Amino acid sequence: MKRINILYAGKQYSISGRDVEEVKEEIRSAVETAIPSWLEVNVGEGRYKRADILLSPGIDITVIGIDADD
Repeated sequence: MKRINILYAGKQYSISGRDVEEVKEEIRSAVETAIPSWLEVNVGEGRYKRADILLSPGIDITVIGIDADD
């Protein structure tokens, strides 16, 4: 997996160096416990610029695994 794209509240972020299933499990656990938590992501492309997005029930989030061939 080259990277993971995250669509969150209509904006795109990315994560690299992690497994897509691991990220999905982290999100599922955060939403299931109903205790808000933060997910570290990158804003934009290229140089890393950290952002933290809030994980809680009712927030739209999509996880897209991007292969090195895409």
